[in-house]
Amino acid sequence: MGEPRLDELVALAEDADGEVSQAAQETLGRLSNEHCAKQLIDPALPEAVGRYFLDPKRLRLPLLQILLANPGSPQDAIARLAAEATEEILPLLAENLDFLKTPAVLALRKNPVFVASQKASAPVLSEEEKLALARGSKPIPEAQRLRTLVALTADPSEAVRGAAQAVLDDMAEEDCAELLAARTLDESVARYFLDPSHLRPPLLPLLLTHASVPQEAVTELAAIAGISVIPELLDNIDLLKTPALIALKGNERYLDWQKAPPAEGVVIEVDLLDLLIAEAELEDARVAAGEQPVLPPLTKEAEKKEGLSGKIARMGVAQKVKTALLGTREERSILIRDGSKVVSRAVLASPKLSDSEVEGFAAMKNVDQDVLRGIAMNRKFMKNYSTMKVLANNPRLPIDIGLSLIPRLIQTDLQFLSKNRDVSDVIRKMAVKLSKTRRG
Repeated sequence: MGEPRLDELVALAEDADGEVSQAAQETLGRLSNEHCAKQLIDPALPEAVGRYFLDPKRLRLPLLQILLANPGSPQDAIARLAAEATEEILPLLAENLDFLKTPAVLALRKNPVFVASQKASAPVLSEEEKLALARGSKPIPEAQRLRTLVALTADPSEAVRGAAQAVLDDMAEEDCAELLAARTLDESVARYFLDPSHLRPPLLPLLLTHASVPQEAVTELAAIAGISVIPELLDNIDLLKTPALIALKGNERYLDWQKAPPAEGVVIEVDLLDLLIAEAELEDARVAAGEQPVLPPLTKEAEKKEGLSGKIARMGVAQKVKTALLGTREERSILIRDGSKVVSRAVLASPKLSDSEVEGFAAMKNVDQDVLRGIAMNRKFMKNYSTMKVLANNPRLPIDIGLSLIPRLIQTDLQFLSKNRDVSDVIRKMAVKLSKTRRG
């Protein structure tokens, strides 16, 4: 007779017949850890088996590391275990943090038993001991360094606060980045570095993408950011969630800043931000409804295979906007045809946009009419006569815009337009009439 199979026994343990279920559970309970380990280590581990052995009531501590390391173990079951872990289980989870995914780490940090143990393990220190920690004369474990220093910046003692703040101010950004990247990043540390008075621009992308960073802290930063911080937020606009975008729009300093923004960097004016927020909200709703799955980033090999169009197709609306503003000529040529108005508007707002590119866009017959209207309404673009001439001959140009451009064409181009069978009859007839009038 072969060795008992865990998948068969687990299925029987869930049987509706109480006697069958009880017998299967008793059999599972009698199986040795060595016997179970041989099957639990299989990467093709059946989900039901993983869930059974990850149940806090059935968990066997000697088998925990095997389950955590197995890619086939259901991650939601591991997160549940982390959330409900007892004092007996917590040390093992702490020893195997490298195997925990972000949801499990977040669940562990909210576990009441874990929180209580953290508080209980924090020693009561004298002012002299705190000063020694702050000044570095008493070593701090590297994993606790930032959390300890940040905590000391709120100490009742002015001397302790000042010493801790001085050490944090002197820390190199490379050292801070290494500590901030830790999966167990403490919330208080994230809030400290998101405070406008402590914000370091090179560290902002790391904070905005870290799963442990509280989004309400990012939103608060967007709401109160001053003139020095606003450009940093806009440079990372693709990393801001919808609530942060809305908070930024309501920031009075941003409203003042966008009236006279700098010539370099990402420049997003209020109307463009409005469109971005609307698109982001729709995108959030589609993802929540399961209509628009969140696609993982491509590997370098897959990105090379799919090409630039494939890479852009996987971007969210905010990523497309940032790429439209700061990307390459080739990226803009793809994004100008994007179905989202905010993306095409961002292309036209790009500081890198050249006259020749605008002229090319004006000639396109596969862009939205709003793109052509946007070109026509931009005085800078219309100073280029070639762009205006090409635009007037585009069959997709809205008639009202075309009628306003006809009087600005020279006689030769007016005659050409009067013979252009691709444009609307209204445009062509008006060109004929004006051309005859000029010939007198």
